[in-house]
Amino acid sequence: MRLWVAILCSSLAATPATAGAWLRDKGGGFTATTTTLTDQLVTKNSFYFEYGLTAKTTIGLDVDMVATGWGQIGNGRVFARRALPFGGDRSVWAYQIGLGADFDGIAVTPLARLGLSFGRGIKLGRYDGWLGVDTALQWNFGTALRTAKVDTVAGLNFSDRSKAMVQMFWTGTNTGYSAATLSTSYVYTPKRGKFSYLVGVEATQSHRTGYGIKLGLWHNF
Repeated sequence: MRLWVAILCSSLAATPATAGAWLRDKGGGFTATTTTLTDQLVTKNSFYFEYGLTAKTTIGLDVDMVATGWGQIGNGRVFARRALPFGGDRSVWAYQIGLGADFDGIAVTPLARLGLSFGRGIKLGRYDGWLGVDTALQWNFGTALRTAKVDTVAGLNFSDRSKAMVQMFWTGTNTGYSAATLSTSYVYTPKRGKFSYLVGVEATQSHRTGYGIKLGLWHNF
């Protein structure tokens, strides 16, 4: 059971759809907090922060926590994302390096992550949108757990204040465990508002099927 929760935490959809291969402008930043309540009465909380250090380097912090009836488990990491000299007018590539730790009660074990991302702008009718693919390998040096992740997103901007997206998250480990999550979300920014509000639903398939409702708060600065 604890393995399932650990992998659930590692496969959280914490990283917002606006991240991926796209970098922040120098001096610009973004924060996102998300809470998901599942039908198993598991609460997943995440915090994400990124900042444009230079025109080609974005740094950030990514923290995920899962609260269950027997305690909390989670992970956190700092990361740096750098642009790659690929793509064209509408496509971008980037790689990411992260260092952090897994938390299981009072036990803390170090981890590292290496990722590769692709993003592309799209147009569907009169709406602009985006496609993104994030791949990552993660090593936990304390437990020898190795995790592979593939996250995909497709989104459309209905207006400057309204957007929707569909995401698919897949996670697999060297223990043979795998899980897939399908998530749909809607993001709304009130007029003259400093924050954007996210509401969504998700379904996860692993050794069991689970469902969840999530609420989020985004902020660009």
